Amino acid sequence: MATIKVTRASSVQSIKRQFSKEFSCNIRIYNGARFANEKEKISDLSKTEDPGGTLELGPRSRVGNVEDYFMQKFGIKVQVSNADDSKLANDKMTLNQAGKL
Repeated sequence: MATIKVTRASSVQSIKRQFSKEFSCNIRIYNGARFANEKEKISDLSKTEDPGGTLELGPRSRVGNVEDYFMQKFGIKVQVSNADDSKLANDKMTLNQAGKL
């Protein structure tokens, strides 16, 4: 079972790469209304004061929960999309299902 760990030190690029490799889907990470720069770290984007923020995500994590976790834990908007990044995943899908869209 694939699992990824997201910390405040994680870069946007590494999170996106892990999502693609482990779940065959994409994650769009935003800095306000724009896509975040690939080189930025979660700590640069974070709107919260929680210095120990860590998320562990698995293939059965629901898309809606993943998006909520990022917002609650780090104050960052994210959206999960299919493998070719052409369609957003439904909130009720798992990350595995999103990769098969």
